[in-house]
Amino acid sequence: MFLGGRTHHLSITAKLAAIVVVFVAIVFSLVAVVTLSLRLASGARAYVGGEGLWSKGQKDAVYYLSRYAQYGRTDDYRLYREAIAIPLGDREARLEMERRSYNEATVRRGFVAGGNAEQDVPDMIFLFRHFRWIDELDTAVQVWREAERRLLELEVIADELKRSHAAGSLTPERREHLLQRIATINAAVAPLERRFSVAIGSAARWMQHGLPLLIALFAAVLLAAGLLVSWVVSQDLRRSILALREGALRVSQGHLTHRIEVRSGDELGELATVFNEMIVRRRLAEEGLRETTEFRNKVMQSATNAIFAFDLQGRFTLVNRQTCVITGHEEQELLGRSFLPLIPLEQRPLVQALFDAAASGRGAANNVETPIQRKDGSLTTIVFSNAPLMKGGTVIGVAGTAEDITERKRATAELAERAEELARSNTELEHFAYVASHDLQEPLRTVASFTQLLARRFSGRDPDANEFVGYITDEVQRMRQLIEGLLTYSRVTREKQQPEPTSLDRLLDAALANLRTTIAESGAVIRRQPLPTLPVQGQLITQLFQNLVGNAIKFRGQEAPQIDIDVQPDADFWQFSVRDNGIGIDPLYAERVFVLFQRLHTREVYPGSGIGLAICRKIVERHGGRIWVEPGYPGSVFRFTLPV
Repeated sequence: MFLGGRTHHLSITAKLAAIVVVFVAIVFSLVAVVTLSLRLASGARAYVGGEGLWSKGQKDAVYYLSRYAQYGRTDDYRLYREAIAIPLGDREARLEMERRSYNEATVRRGFVAGGNAEQDVPDMIFLFRHFRWIDELDTAVQVWREAERRLLELEVIADELKRSHAAGSLTPERREHLLQRIATINAAVAPLERRFSVAIGSAARWMQHGLPLLIALFAAVLLAAGLLVSWVVSQDLRRSILALREGALRVSQGHLTHRIEVRSGDELGELATVFNEMIVRRRLAEEGLRETTEFRNKVMQSATNAIFAFDLQGRFTLVNRQTCVITGHEEQELLGRSFLPLIPLEQRPLVQALFDAAASGRGAANNVETPIQRKDGSLTTIVFSNAPLMKGGTVIGVAGTAEDITERKRATAELAERAEELARSNTELEHFAYVASHDLQEPLRTVASFTQLLARRFSGRDPDANEFVGYITDEVQRMRQLIEGLLTYSRVTREKQQPEPTSLDRLLDAALANLRTTIAESGAVIRRQPLPTLPVQGQLITQLFQNLVGNAIKFRGQEAPQIDIDVQPDADFWQFSVRDNGIGIDPLYAERVFVLFQRLHTREVYPGSGIGLAICRKIVERHGGRIWVEPGYPGSVFRFTLPV
């Protein structure tokens, strides 16, 4: 039940993969156990062989050390050193392996010095480090340690003999005593060697006979687990398949309300869920199709454009309400009828060619204008588009839309006519302003002349007369300024000069030269950035710079004017700025300052005609740019753009 619950929601692929994984794990586990047993057997065999080498080395060491004690020959001492190196090498390996963190190179060097094969060293280390818990193996190590302690006594005797022979101080009594100690050590080591052989042999026999039994038991447990998993998975699949088969039979017999029990979360369970949802989706699909059809019909009938479709012979197969409104025909009058009778004779070849292109799948028509003949015989203009109507990759007809543009064309024509009239009126108005302002100069000069005569005649006679003459003179002067402003404004509009690439630095220089007296009197400081070369009307741009800088100087505060002229790129334009530290502009009047004759101050405070900024706007707009002001207290920034 536990395994069944765990596999209940797994996919079939996962279940089959689980079986494979279990058996793969069994194989790898068996391989690992067999490898382990082989390593243990190899290690035990190496220790058995090493014990023989150790025993031979010990006996040879006793023999040659005894001869060295009797005769004092250095060859015997050398042979003793070679023999004793075998058990000493094993001792070095054992001491290193007993450390918590050992050096494998040191162990390898010791075992090789002890006469063991280098390829056996890893297995010997593995057995020693990980299987000391085996009693026989632990006993063998204890015996090994005791035998080495005895053997180290030979090294003490060998050192004493070497010193005595070198000094010539070895007496017969001392020699006999040392020989007796060597014999005693040899007699004590012999039983230890036998105990070591017995212990290591027992461990080897346990590995030879016990390990196969453990391997077989482990393999049996793993195999049983694999078979159990396979059985649980197969039963789970069988129950799901039977439930699905029974449910499918019930549904095939007409029980559409039957639901198949979903027994699992695998692919079979998903299939049962999908099967249960199939009937619901079919019912919902039919309802959706009905609603979609109703919605499409409502959209078509309420569309402001005509929507229609033709068969491959050009006969109407579908029309909406607006199609009937445009043509003047009822729906039943259009269905099954060719569209060609609606097209005037002179337009039929073009419209027929566009229909044939769409009907053959070669292309679609977009926004084609043509007149059509309504049912009452009147003509109306439409713009239509069409496209092939495809089904399964085959053209089965042509669909299209149309819009009645009769009123739009009439309105466009009227708009063009009015625009032409407006342009003509503006031209006449500009001409009138130029002529009027020019012709007003002569009578104004006459008035000024007679006013001067009156002033000379009544000078000093009548104070009132002098005051009145002063008023007349001021108004004449103001009228002259207004007329001159109008003439300048009119010249900007009438200027016919073609734009030419011109250095704006040179034009700014000309404007500042015209203002040199004003600049000097006001103490103005002008800072400027290098300006680009642009296609402009030079005279007008000079006037633009002169008006903006002149305004910055005129509307100054208590401090000397500080004027900064800058430029920076702005997409397809250059943006220029003229910044000052003057009295500033109220944001409420940021747009009003560009209107003709508009003033924010009285003439007594700041003289002028109120035309300068209007001229600036006209110049900038004539060049395709725009001008605006960023108000401030104190100071303001006038910005304008000129196209690249």
